Amino acid sequence: MSDAPQTGKVDAAEIEFLRAELLTGLTLTKIAREAKYEDKRERNRLNARKAYDSILRFMPKTDMGNEELNDIRSRLEQLRSELRLLGEQV
Repeated sequence: MSDAPQTGKVDAAEIEFLRAELLTGLTLTKIAREAKYEDKRERNRLNARKAYDSILRFMPKTDMGNEELNDIRSRLEQLRSELRLLGEQV
């Protein structure tokens, strides 16, 4: 019996990771937009940018179907737009 993970399980975990990063990034941009204090806004903007960069790094390595890819691309565009509103150059 092999200890190597099955490809389908790995792909599903990678897709869930991307979805979690997207949700985290979008949540952080919302918090940043609504923050009253500049330090909170800046901290959340930077962390949202880290999530965005992480998605860009791992997305090309993830094998997914067209429906999943379209969903992630759509949410990524939403995150990109939110980051731009916060002053990020993405």
